[in-house]
Parts: sequence; C-alpha cells; structure tokens
Amino acid sequence: MAADLLNTDAVFRQWMEIGDRIVQDAQGFSPLAAIHDDARSRADAFDHLEHSHPSLFMVQFAAAKMLQARGLRPDLLVGVSLGEFVAMSLAGMIPFETALKAVADQPKTFRKTCQPGALIAALAPPSIRDASPLLRERTEIAGINAERHCVLACEAENTGAVSDELRRLDTPFQALPVPFAFHSRWIDGAEDTFLQAVSDLRFETPFWPVWSCCLGRPVQAADGPLLWRIVRDRMQLQATFAAIEADGGAHYVDLSPTGTFVAVLRQDLRRSSTSKISPLMSPFGGDLKRLDALCGEKA
Repeated sequence: MAADLLNTDAVFRQWMEIGDRIVQDAQGFSPLAAIHDDARSRADAFDHLEHSHPSLFMVQFAAAKMLQARGLRPDLLVGVSLGEFVAMSLAGMIPFETALKAVADQPKTFRKTCQPGALIAALAPPSIRDASPLLRERTEIAGINAERHCVLACEAENTGAVSDELRRLDTPFQALPVPFAFHSRWIDGAEDTFLQAVSDLRFETPFWPVWSCCLGRPVQAADGPLLWRIVRDRMQLQATFAAIEADGGAHYVDLSPTGTFVAVLRQDLRRSSTSKISPLMSPFGGDLKRLDALCGEKA
C-alpha cells in the first residue's frame, strides 16, 4: 500500500513515520511494519481492524500532505466513513495526533461491544434488498454509493447466506475487509462506549469546506455524537456527490489506497458534467505515474 510513495516522496514518508511513532506509543505496534510485512502478499486481506484503521488514516492523510507540498490545494474535502475523520483532520477541525489516536483506539471499542459482522459491496441498486426476502431479513443498506452500487451490512453468521443469495441474483459483489457491520444496527451496542471515548475531543472550525457523506452536506461544526453518526449512519456517497455536482462539480482526487471511489463516481457522473476524476493509488502499483500526471495537470 503506497510503497512507491513511501520510498520516493519525503513529505509522504515524514507523515507516515510521524503517525507510526504516535501509534507505536499509544497502541504498541507499528502500522508501517503491518502495511509492509514481507510475509503478506497483495492477495491477502488487510482486515485486522487494529492495523487497518490507523494505517488507512495515515496513508490518506500523508497523501494529502504530499499533494499540498507539491502545490495542490483543495477547494473542499470529502470523506466517507473513516475518510471523514481524515478530512476533518486535514481541515484543522481535529489535530492529526488527536484524530489518529482516536481512530486507532476505535477497534477495541467494537470488539468489546459488538458481535462480528460484515459489509458487502454489491454492484446493484439498493432496491435489490427489497427484491429478496432473505436480504430483507438478514441485511441492512449500509451505503448507497451510486445508482447501481450499494453496500449491505449483515451479521457474520449470515455472510455465507447473503453471498449465496447475491450469486443467485447474478449480482457481482465483494466482501469488504472489515470485521463488523458498520453503518447498521449491529453496532448499536458500541454507542455509549464510543461516545465516552471521544467525549474529551475538542473541535475547531474547518478552514476548508468538509463535506460529510454521512450528512450529504458540508460540516460546519463537529462533536462526539457526529463522530458516532459517521460510523453508525448510512453512507450517502451518491447523494453527496450529487449535491456537489449541483453546486458546479469539481476535480475529484481519490486518496483511498484502492482508488475504489473513482470507479463508483464514474457511474453517476452525467456526460454533461465538467468534473474530472483522478485516482492516486492502486494496489497494482503505478502510483508515481499517477502522481506525476496529477501534478502535471496542476502545472
């Protein structure tokens, strides 16, 4: 994950190393060691939440700082799920160290209070759930990403049955690398513990607009209950991008390590849209070429 950037860009590496020291001091392990473990292959799921949560935060934050150092400044920041914490921190609402520690501390809250669950991304409209008694009974819509792309949440014990039903419906799908059914009722047991854990956080006014894919609009102020809504409420990616498009569109730069949201966004962008979409990272490499192309466009 972002190995080329780590090895060649000093700003990216600096922020990754700062984050690594923070997590080592707070949690006793190295995210960098977990990300770049030689025993892992690209086919292995990066699904140990204690490792993936802080690692994903660090990679996206470091990538944004790298682009800023190269002269790219955002007009707005968009976050979805964990990405909302990244966007808030980049906009100055939560200091980097404070936000990273809070994100790294979240997994133990869910392990203490929630049963195992799953999120399954399906290449289908949300109405697929209404078309199947099994899906209606055993899943919730955890996210609506595009007209024909949604995320289903379910309990872990129902993952096999839900997967079989999606196959029966001839629906392409992919299980996401998370061990809990975020954005659904199956994490409700974590609410009190989560709110207690973030009760001491203090938030500043953002100096860049931050759009929330939980709310589908810009966030002017934040507090603990909003942070809970970000992990509990449905992800509204489609509605959020529709609102941004209605406001004139944007040049979207996807800082997720997989570039997933570029593919999702392209589904719903109208042909008349003047917006552009640029991924930065991919598990298949080529990050440096995409970085050069992005910075070349800016120049």
